[in-house]
Amino acid sequence: MKAQRPKENRRLALATAPLVLFLLLFFAYPVARLCVLSFADPEGPLASYARLLSVPAYRAGLMATFGISSLVTILSVLCAYPVAYLMASVRPRLAALLGLCVLLPFWTSSLVRTTAWIILLQRYGVINSLLLHAGLIRSPISFIYNLSGVLIGMTHVLMPFVVLPLYSAFRGLDRSQLDAAEGLGGSWLKIIGRLVLPLTSRAACSGAAIVFMSALGYYVTPALMGGARETMAAQLIAFNVEDQLDWPMAGAFSSIIVAASVMIFACAQRLSGPGGLFGSPVKATQATRSDVAIRRSPLDWGVAACGAALLFFLILPLLIIAPMSFGASPFMSFPPEHLTWRWYHQVFTRPQWRAALWNSLQIGMIAVTGATILGSLAAIGLDALRGRVRTAAEMLIIMPMIAPAIALAIGLYYEFAPLHLLSGHWGLGLGHIVLASPFVFIAVRSALQRFDPTLLDAATGLGAGPLRVTYRVLLPAIAPGVAAGAIFAFVTSFDDVVLALFLTDVRSRTLPRLIYENVSQDINPTVAVASTLVALATLLVLSINLLLTKSKS
Repeated sequence: MKAQRPKENRRLALATAPLVLFLLLFFAYPVARLCVLSFADPEGPLASYARLLSVPAYRAGLMATFGISSLVTILSVLCAYPVAYLMASVRPRLAALLGLCVLLPFWTSSLVRTTAWIILLQRYGVINSLLLHAGLIRSPISFIYNLSGVLIGMTHVLMPFVVLPLYSAFRGLDRSQLDAAEGLGGSWLKIIGRLVLPLTSRAACSGAAIVFMSALGYYVTPALMGGARETMAAQLIAFNVEDQLDWPMAGAFSSIIVAASVMIFACAQRLSGPGGLFGSPVKATQATRSDVAIRRSPLDWGVAACGAALLFFLILPLLIIAPMSFGASPFMSFPPEHLTWRWYHQVFTRPQWRAALWNSLQIGMIAVTGATILGSLAAIGLDALRGRVRTAAEMLIIMPMIAPAIALAIGLYYEFAPLHLLSGHWGLGLGHIVLASPFVFIAVRSALQRFDPTLLDAATGLGAGPLRVTYRVLLPAIAPGVAAGAIFAFVTSFDDVVLALFLTDVRSRTLPRLIYENVSQDINPTVAVASTLVALATLLVLSINLLLTKSKS
């Protein structure tokens, strides 16, 4: 791509324009207009911000947002280190299996995982029942509807964002340096403090930045697992729109969390070095690629055991939710005493569940088609851009992954309501294209980095025109990346809750929205069934992607 002539560069640069224009229209403009609304208060342009600081509930919500986000970030980093170290210190086949334990929850719907944690942690849930039967406690412990529930749920959802870059950093460590330090008499505590932590700090900071930015706009987990004291900014934004019709106040909260996200993202991009937050992973050294597992000290074994326990923590909700969906009792219990297909029959025969599933599939197809075309074109054309234009375009494309989903949802709701786009599939479909396009862009960019650009020059030199070169040479080479991006786009659309809550009505609501509504009222076996189906659909799609990747390699 770098060898393209100036005229061809200009032609390629145009491929980035459709996604950039789309995001300007359906992402940047709605979010910016929502932020501008914060200055439209009848009492004055800064009245909303003054009220945000003076009203105790708003001030407490803002403090809770940054406080909980900080705690979740710290917990995610602390928990990610043992997991990443364990994955990097075992044989490749076992590392692949452990990586699967991280990736399965990572790509499984956060709503499904939150639902599973509610079942596990509720007053007479699985964990309290086990503790009571074991005689370890006399009365149930309040694990949820308080700070502990929010921290458990959010850490479980966001911890993989730190595990993955840390694993890459550990794989890049030169094992001979650690062996030399140990041979010179250094204790493992000194080795960790003076070698491991400094060499992995950049990856940890990158993951922590992603976790903190994501936590700032979190909505589902605090709403379902938190109490009044754990009300966060996303919930207050929704409250001011749905109950108070106070758009300036919603805009003020949105402005603060969007500004914080952008500043953290800009700083993290600069500190992350080449490739930024979403750059290519560090390549493993020969020592860490060996098929021989490393020799472990007692401390090393302790870290590995801690990592194994945390991996079990990651997959626990998936292990619980499916068996409970087969329980014959109308009350959730684990393990189920009797098995039945009754609840599955209800889900597939009730019109509301069938309609919600069909809506999710239709909207997913809209998202996949739009995001795959726009994201792939943008990835192909980005190399033709130079300087600040390229930086600005790349940042705009990545920003939907960083900006709080609640701000996008409210911004699109404000724009789509007058256009009557909230009663069908297209309003939410356009929103999902915004969310999914960055995943396609990153997947195709990764495929392009492995592509030899001299093949294009060779084909052109042999007389092939631009279209023939594209269809015969470029597209077949990046097809695995396009397929992976399309799969990630479908998963992103199929799992979304926040946009679905605001951009659909009763007739067009999706399966995740229907699950959310049922969980908010009362958890019953049909919710476990629907959650299991969403998880299985996600795993099926990701398995297809894995098989396609292996067949192309």
